[in-house]
Amino acid sequence: MSELTLEDILNHIVDEAESISSKMSIEDRAAITKAEAQVFKQALKEKTRAKHYRSRVTGESVHLADSIISQNRSVDGFKNGHSAVGWSEDKAYIANFIENGTKFPIYSKKGRKFKHPGQVAVTADHFVRDLRDDPVLKNRMLQAGAKKYAQIIRKRGG
Repeated sequence: MSELTLEDILNHIVDEAESISSKMSIEDRAAITKAEAQVFKQALKEKTRAKHYRSRVTGESVHLADSIISQNRSVDGFKNGHSAVGWSEDKAYIANFIENGTKFPIYSKKGRKFKHPGQVAVTADHFVRDLRDDPVLKNRMLQAGAKKYAQIIRKRGG
């Protein structure tokens, strides 16, 4: 049996560390970000329901809080280990109006102003930005990702 040099030992340690960090497979990264995205999705649903929910009959159209979706792909639809959370296509523009406000009055498709003609714009309520910056939520997301990461390492036998 040949002796290992210090360089061989250190290279082996670096290779093992890289295999569970920077060289992690896309599927493993996607599993970790999916766990984090599920935590964010639930928090966003609760925040939207608390701040921007009215009890009304919506017919076939669902409430803003009920149209939050998550996908295990990037915003562009590529499977690269990222996950995205947001609203469905038919509700995303409404969430954008609430999040960022509007500079000008909102008009209907027929060119008429909506209900309150004295209202000049929708005032911004940065609830998504505030939720993204919430340290408690960031910690919960990190814990969910760490739990999934530990499962992946255990599955590999590490």
